[in-house]
Amino acid sequence: MTQPTTSFSTPPATTPVTDTPDWTVLAARLRHSLISQAASWAVTAYTASEPAGEDDADAPAATPAETSGEEKAEADAGRTIARADAARSSAHSDAWDLDGILDQIEAEADMAIGAFAHALPPVAEGAMAPRKRYRLRPEAALATVRLAATFGSVEAMVRALGAPGAVTLVTTADPALDAHLLRLIEHLAQPLTLWPRGVPIPVALSVEKAASTKPGASEPAVAALSGSLRLALDTRRPAVLVAPVVGTTPKALKPLNPEMIALAPLDREMLAQILGDAYPEAEDPGAALSALPADAPLARLTPGDLILALRWPDPDRAVAALAAALVPEETETRPGLAEFPLPDAVRGPLEQLVEDLRAWKAGEIPWRDVSRGLLLAGPPGTGKTELARLVAREAGIGVIAGSVATWQARGERASGIVKAMKDDFAKAASLAPCVIFIDELDAVGNRDRRDHNASWTEYVVAAFLEALDGYAGQEGVVAMAATNHVDRIDPALRRPGRFDRILPLRHPTPDLMPQALRWQTWPDLQDGDLTAVAAQAVGMSGADVAGLVRAARAKARRARRPLSVKDLSAALSELRPPMGDALRWQVAVHEAGHAVVGVATGIAKPRLLALQGDGGVTHAERRVIHQRRSELEAALALDMAGRAAEHLVFGEASAGACGAADSDLARATTMAIAMEAAWGLGDRLTWCGDPETIAPRLRLDPPLAARVEDHLRRAEERALEILQAQRPALEAIATALCDRGLLQGAPLEELMSEVKPETAQPTQGGGAQESPKEPARPGPKDEPTNNRDADWSAPYRPRDRAA
Repeated sequence: MTQPTTSFSTPPATTPVTDTPDWTVLAARLRHSLISQAASWAVTAYTASEPAGEDDADAPAATPAETSGEEKAEADAGRTIARADAARSSAHSDAWDLDGILDQIEAEADMAIGAFAHALPPVAEGAMAPRKRYRLRPEAALATVRLAATFGSVEAMVRALGAPGAVTLVTTADPALDAHLLRLIEHLAQPLTLWPRGVPIPVALSVEKAASTKPGASEPAVAALSGSLRLALDTRRPAVLVAPVVGTTPKALKPLNPEMIALAPLDREMLAQILGDAYPEAEDPGAALSALPADAPLARLTPGDLILALRWPDPDRAVAALAAALVPEETETRPGLAEFPLPDAVRGPLEQLVEDLRAWKAGEIPWRDVSRGLLLAGPPGTGKTELARLVAREAGIGVIAGSVATWQARGERASGIVKAMKDDFAKAASLAPCVIFIDELDAVGNRDRRDHNASWTEYVVAAFLEALDGYAGQEGVVAMAATNHVDRIDPALRRPGRFDRILPLRHPTPDLMPQALRWQTWPDLQDGDLTAVAAQAVGMSGADVAGLVRAARAKARRARRPLSVKDLSAALSELRPPMGDALRWQVAVHEAGHAVVGVATGIAKPRLLALQGDGGVTHAERRVIHQRRSELEAALALDMAGRAAEHLVFGEASAGACGAADSDLARATTMAIAMEAAWGLGDRLTWCGDPETIAPRLRLDPPLAARVEDHLRRAEERALEILQAQRPALEAIATALCDRGLLQGAPLEELMSEVKPETAQPTQGGGAQESPKEPARPGPKDEPTNNRDADWSAPYRPRDRAA
């Protein structure tokens, strides 16, 4: 994995040249130092049973020359108290910490037990005598071998980390290893270890503790450094900073121009060393590694993987656990991105990203040419999270999913959230190539909204921006995000280079609903005719469709037969019970009104009219080209046409056209507000804000509310005039829809051909004017600009049934 260099002005230094190619010598010395000093964070004890020899009690003490390395380590562990006393009395007493106190207590307990050994019952001849042995903990063993392989010798390590005034950034590619590497470096810098006398002892810090201020704080660079790091600079002591990857390094450390060293990744030789330490009684623990595939990505093994694997008592089972962690069991094959129901406007960018990632992996394009920064926006249940997984799977890379909720679960305070956030980014970098997917991006916050959480929002957003910018040059890390509310996202997150490409996701449209059903019913019903069920399911989200399929499968299981289309229909009927005849006719009239006004004004072309168990729906292709006031007023008439049709046929309107945020009346109100207070197409030119934020203020602004009311009244009157003139067509369409329940394709087009275009439309003053003619040759400015209105939908939900 290539380490990024964009965060600092100097390029990363190459790994120091070792004095000897055999780094295992340094690893053995590091291991012996940890065991001999009984470092509790790195060493664990276990009991090995051996036959007691006949003359063990009379055996002379072994001389240093005769003592093996293991026996010497155990003997040294018994002298912890003396060394601790020496450490306390030395000039470097600041190295004494809680671990030393605990080691002293443990050593004193061992000595006390030894003092009473003569009072214990003797061990029978030939019995198994327990013997205490020591070995490194898996996480300490991993840090030890990787550090040793990076430098190769003590001399090279001291030259790299002990130069006076030097600042070195060591990256681990694994956030779980940072704390263990820091402790290992601190241990080496203590007296009576491998660090030479007279060489400055480095200060070891994580990058989070090296910078003390909030991300993005406008303070001088030195003031942003922690007290420990500033003291090291003042005294010209070397400083060693540890981070998973360069991208997690705060900007405050940039002026230090640290020398960057990437810790050597884990390989087979290192893993063999770890197995040898974990299973000293085995004849050849490293031989068990032959069970691993030759191309196994050992660098992806984490300390947690090693802990879970090395709990087994033999190396063969441990290697089998490692193999399972590296090569997970293959899951059932699922359909890919090509089968997922998506509009072309969304499918294109996602497929381009997959192609770019494949080309980059093949070395055909540089990383700077890979498209990224995709933001999936849409209501809940539209498959945003599933799309991130599909992109990663199609490209053959991993995916790390995170959100403010998951980060907060790992740390309630803002600092804990930021740490969890950076850990996820670092994990994605360690698994590169990888997709990091941020769900509910709007939960990160918007600094433009000033409330009691403003300071928290500023801190978290600044840290998130810093993380994004730090990984902008990280090869192999693609950031994707999802949101239900684009308007709540901080503007800085949507600028070019971050999440600047917004892909709108909606509930499956009528033409995509059969594909959505096939996706959820896979591998069943792939050749079944789902047209009728799809028409009845229009308006459901992807999550709703998934629930429908689960209910249908339950029916099939109870009947002990495979899933069928009838099961889907039956389950859908239970979710959407059929309407009575009177209500069915009322909904049909309502939907027919939308269709007639859309064709008469030329603002929309109906593609589907359907009656569902809980109401009806009209889908049409919206034709807003110039976004002029005349077109928007026709769109308002289209929204109000359902109510107008009910007025014409029944003498009064129902509440089925209002209520929810996607209802006819809600949509028309929002458009009227936009015309008056945001788009400059009403009686005022003043911009007052986004329509969604202005709507709650209507009751506090009577003049604005009156102007919006005028727009809605005029739109409903215009729709009523159109329907009165074309009542035969209205009733013919409503009758056909009531009888069939679904109109689309040729039958719908035949009925729509009876609708005549509107010859004149009222002006604002109440007169009439000719309908504007479409330009014969539209230029570039005449291209559609309001893409969100490309697909128009009018759901009708009776209030008593919707409740």
